[in-house]
Amino acid sequence: MSAQKPWLKMQQYYRRRAASLLFRRPLLISPEQPLISFTFDDFPRSALFAGGAILNRFGLTGTYYASLGLLGRKTPTGQIFDAGDLVSLLERGHELGCHTFSHCDSWDTGTAAFEKSVVENRVALNRLVPGFEFKSFAYPISLPRPRTKGKVADYFLCCRAGGQGLNAGKADLNQLAAHFLEKSRHNIQAVKDLIDHNRKVHGWLIFATHDISDSPTPFGCTPEFFEQVVQYAASSGARVLPVIKALEVLGVPGCRQESIESHRIGVGYPNIGQLAPNKPLVSILIPAYNAQEWISDTLRSALAQTWERKEVIVVDDGSTDKTLTVARRFESEGVRIVSQKNQGAAAARNTALSLSQGSYIQWLDADDLLAPDKIACQMAVLGLCRSKRTLLSSTFGKFLHRWYRAKFVPTALWSDLSPTEWLMRKMGENLYMQTATWLVSRELAEAAGPWDTRLLSDDDGEYFCRVLLASDGVRFVPEAKCYYRAPGAAFGGSLSYIGLSDRKIKAHWLSMQLHISYLLSLEDSERVRASCVNYLQRSMIHFYREDPDVVKEAEQLAGMLGGKLRAPYLSWKYSWVRLVLGWSLAKRIALFARRIRWSSQRLLDEALFHIEGRGPAGQSRDVVMEGRTSSTKSLL
Repeated sequence: MSAQKPWLKMQQYYRRRAASLLFRRPLLISPEQPLISFTFDDFPRSALFAGGAILNRFGLTGTYYASLGLLGRKTPTGQIFDAGDLVSLLERGHELGCHTFSHCDSWDTGTAAFEKSVVENRVALNRLVPGFEFKSFAYPISLPRPRTKGKVADYFLCCRAGGQGLNAGKADLNQLAAHFLEKSRHNIQAVKDLIDHNRKVHGWLIFATHDISDSPTPFGCTPEFFEQVVQYAASSGARVLPVIKALEVLGVPGCRQESIESHRIGVGYPNIGQLAPNKPLVSILIPAYNAQEWISDTLRSALAQTWERKEVIVVDDGSTDKTLTVARRFESEGVRIVSQKNQGAAAARNTALSLSQGSYIQWLDADDLLAPDKIACQMAVLGLCRSKRTLLSSTFGKFLHRWYRAKFVPTALWSDLSPTEWLMRKMGENLYMQTATWLVSRELAEAAGPWDTRLLSDDDGEYFCRVLLASDGVRFVPEAKCYYRAPGAAFGGSLSYIGLSDRKIKAHWLSMQLHISYLLSLEDSERVRASCVNYLQRSMIHFYREDPDVVKEAEQLAGMLGGKLRAPYLSWKYSWVRLVLGWSLAKRIALFARRIRWSSQRLLDEALFHIEGRGPAGQSRDVVMEGRTSSTKSLL
């Protein structure tokens, strides 16, 4: 039993992380007057005839989340409402919300079965109260699976969870926080303190409970306690409203559509929607920092795309060189160049996405290139897909300067895969797909949420994990190609290089934890845990002897996953150095030698590039690319 408890705690932790990070519907909560709502899960009869009566005495109403499959039954939360109680509830001005038909566990129930139960509850309500529909939802028992959260969100204006908190500042309409009163039913002061805090931050505090009885179940509270809470809330200066009324105060009804439309209209492209109206617009988004040497070629490859309906947005992230000056030479109606203070690549990508109008997103780093038909090939395959949540990937080849000698090396990720299988292969076999390989629908990008600005390395790996979880799976398009300027070209200055940076080590560890949480949210099995342990083992080289705290956390996590980590090893070339000078110095020598090797390769490749005279400026000289004769104009 003791061995299971840490594992259960870890499961609960990763469930919370996965549920909170994915399929978000952001809402800024800052009302002029703080808001408080009272909600009741399962709708026991006592919640209406005791709790509802107390609310009515104060001139207030609440929201009741009903599972119509429990109608008239005796449950652990008490005697559940009957059909006549529905009429009484509505006559008293209360709201009715959905809780699935069969009171399904939000995590343990498969997404398809959960959605079916939601629909069944809606149908049952229409039979009992014709013309009435649920507008809000509360997750039964536990936090939802990420995919379940995404599916349910389409049916309701908001979805409420738990979390023992309140909603202030940036909140998630698909997972609003609530405070369950039964957790504090012996501590009225804690509840009063929470109400006071809600008043200070101008938030929305949602209380939840089940039965209201003199002898409450473990899931309810007494009428006396409940009345104290209601009285203090009513006198706190907050507006006490049921959930939908609170949403109206916050401007939520219709705001989702308005936000989508305004998001897509953007600024500065008055005629873009008139071009090739039968084809979707693709946004090519380029974050740039100190890329003056490469940005011209990257922009030319974007503009050379044979997919006619496109826009290009470059966000210069406070470059200290001439990147912005060079990029602005390309500025036109279809190319927008913006600048911001240096905030990091993730923040620059978020800015670019917020300015974009496209139905599909093509991410492109400022030193990489796209083959001219890359987007067109993927869009052609998209026409064969049934869902906008299909994620498209492509091949990629590595190069330093000579793009025409890029090496395209297939991996186990170069195929059609389910989200689970893709993550299993990525983490278990230490594989990756380069950022530019993906073509992402707007729907997927919005479901995945913004790039995580905390991550200084592998921010793209973590972001596309969330995109993947929101998707129906990956469709690999082998005809589509992009060209990846290998990290060595940057002398270890790239985001993918960790080295000895303490900040990057901690950021990489955070990214790894998120990766593991995402995979476990899809499947919790022995094979998945084994992949997670293997993933931890492969990354030990970055942390070992550099950050003992991270190493300890990694070892504990591996133990909870049923595995054990061993000390990493260096190449045989440095074994004697480790024996003589110790591990830390041997690792530093190995990293220094790698940088020297990268530098030498880059200088040699650059020299050959100039000697061969095959720069990507559109010269007409023939070149050989991937075994066939072509001209540089075929790429740029």
